[in-house]
Amino acid sequence: MALRKVKLSARLEAVAKMVPEGTYLADVGSDHAYLPISLIQRGIISYAQAIENKMGPFLRMQGNVDDSGLSSHIDVSLSDGLDKLNDGVQTLCLCGLGGMLTCQILEKNLDKLDNIKTIICDPHHDLVAVREKISALGYHISDEKMVYENKIYYTIIRFDKGDLNKPYNYHDLHFGPIARRERSQVFLDWIEINRKAVGEQLNKNLSPERKEAYLRLYRALASEAKGTASK
Repeated sequence: MALRKVKLSARLEAVAKMVPEGTYLADVGSDHAYLPISLIQRGIISYAQAIENKMGPFLRMQGNVDDSGLSSHIDVSLSDGLDKLNDGVQTLCLCGLGGMLTCQILEKNLDKLDNIKTIICDPHHDLVAVREKISALGYHISDEKMVYENKIYYTIIRFDKGDLNKPYNYHDLHFGPIARRERSQVFLDWIEINRKAVGEQLNKNLSPERKEAYLRLYRALASEAKGTASK
């Protein structure tokens, strides 16, 4: 019996809306494979590769793909990162992964990026490192969305191949060039929470170097909150 229509979480729905129509998607760390199943059920894409590197999640993912009746459209792979990336994949989804792991996966497989036009990720930590690394690989940020779900703030970022018009500045790398421009309420809430958290750090006994770094971040957060930061 075919799996009923998959309902995505708010986070995965935001990811789904960034996937280019008709692309060949590889979903790294696919877990339940809900994202590729939903995208194909909706007719947004026709084919996908779902990747997991541990047997338990792999078997769960494989079972869901089989139950969905989409086994001929979703290639299920047990592999590490992009090691067994299929030929023809155009879009990478690296969601639910840490920021540093995202960077490591890409750095380890630079030769696999030649045909990759779009990279979508949602690092919960180390967003600066992710923005720096992927832009250094020849991509630019084309879309951003911040989602608050289950008491967690998620930043979903879409990178498209192509050089930047100008380098990202400190504010862009820390807060996101598009998120800064659009200034959604979720973004402003996140800015205020971080401003308070950094302010608390400044009350601690910090080394001069760390204090200066926190002061710079605090000033940047304060200016973003007021909308006075230069774009």
